[in-house]
Amino acid sequence: MEKLTPQNEHQEHMVQILLAKMQGVQVEYKIDDDWRLADSDYVSLDIKYRIAPQPTPLPISREMWALINEKWKWAVLGSNGYVYFFNHQPSIDEVRITWTDYEGWGGCYSVLAINIDGVSWRLSLTERPEDV
Repeated sequence: MEKLTPQNEHQEHMVQILLAKMQGVQVEYKIDDDWRLADSDYVSLDIKYRIAPQPTPLPISREMWALINEKWKWAVLGSNGYVYFFNHQPSIDEVRITWTDYEGWGGCYSVLAINIDGVSWRLSLTERPEDV
């Protein structure tokens, strides 16, 4: 049998999705405007898929963490482009489209110059190294 090859972009994309699933890479599918984890092996040609975006932590060096008060255990890029620090692990508040911790507090605004180029705010959750 002749080896099959993708004939267009959609076929190439679906091949990549199948390979991702076979190799254990997380895949998401789109329902309405929401991306959800595709946790089954089922794949449909009528559904939009993507390889799940990977976290993009903030580039905060160990030396910079050492200058930050030890009570701040987490850093994130806000949807407004500012960096915030939290003492508890925050999560995204989809209603307000921002990061918040379990107390509903917005964190401490950072005055440090942190390079945010290429960082997605939704994927920016960054934990302070344990020994700093």
